[in-house]
Amino acid sequence: MASQSGQLVQSLSARDFYGFDHLDIAEYDVPHFTGESAEEAQDFIQAVNKRAYAAGKQKDRAWIAGFAYPFFSRKALVWYDGLDEGTQDDWKLLRSAILAEFTGQQPAPSTVPSAAPAAIRSSGSRYTPAAPPPPTPTKMIGRIRVDSEVPNRRGYLTVPKTVLTRGRFCATINEASVFEADILGRTLTGEEESLVIKAYSKGWTLSQGAHFGVITRSSAGFGNQWGNTWSVSGDGNIVMSSLQADGRQCDSKFVVHEGGSASDILIPSSIDPFLAFHKGYKLVTLHFDPMS
Repeated sequence: MASQSGQLVQSLSARDFYGFDHLDIAEYDVPHFTGESAEEAQDFIQAVNKRAYAAGKQKDRAWIAGFAYPFFSRKALVWYDGLDEGTQDDWKLLRSAILAEFTGQQPAPSTVPSAAPAAIRSSGSRYTPAAPPPPTPTKMIGRIRVDSEVPNRRGYLTVPKTVLTRGRFCATINEASVFEADILGRTLTGEEESLVIKAYSKGWTLSQGAHFGVITRSSAGFGNQWGNTWSVSGDGNIVMSSLQADGRQCDSKFVVHEGGSASDILIPSSIDPFLAFHKGYKLVTLHFDPMS
């Protein structure tokens, strides 16, 4: 990025941004769940469901489970820590476990029709229930597609394996890197290395004063790691989340310059000041495309 983004780095050094674009959990109107009563458990589930619906994530069970995590406290947090990872990472399973543990309500068993329609019964035919759907794969191999409102910035993500590798936009599928998505573990791996977000410069953090990060491999020599938790939603959208030590949580935004040779995909610490100060950068969305 020295030749392509040197001016960008110099500008950021001379201008201070005011904090990372993370969202304080106090702003979410979701009560902390302590596990003290059945009513509290029901109110907690309802509040989380409302926030997921408001965010358009009501079908993304992994996202909702990750969102709910910071609100567990006291007895409920101890109980949560003892759950298996599959339950922790799936809101449908986690929600049922909460109800079973704290309200005594057991999950409804799977049922099949108790009787065939009258016409079938009268003919003596045997009713055969439909076969269950195949299980959702927990790991997938694929490429990461870059979607943008700018036509010349629609393509794929490539992360070359070098010491200072950075995730970049590439125009053709032949240049794209191949990754393994672990749906339950919420990780992305390429060539046996985890994909992470790191601060572009050493000393930058997600708190006040941090500027932008890059997509890179875990062994690359940049600044501090900002996060390594990747979720793939039901429609294939990729969400990168960072959970701060004080409980704050953030879904990162991705940007790329709309023209010229600068093709690095950046992760601003604060999206609005970044876009206002650095003209020509546009938001992009990352999608996971499984390979058949």
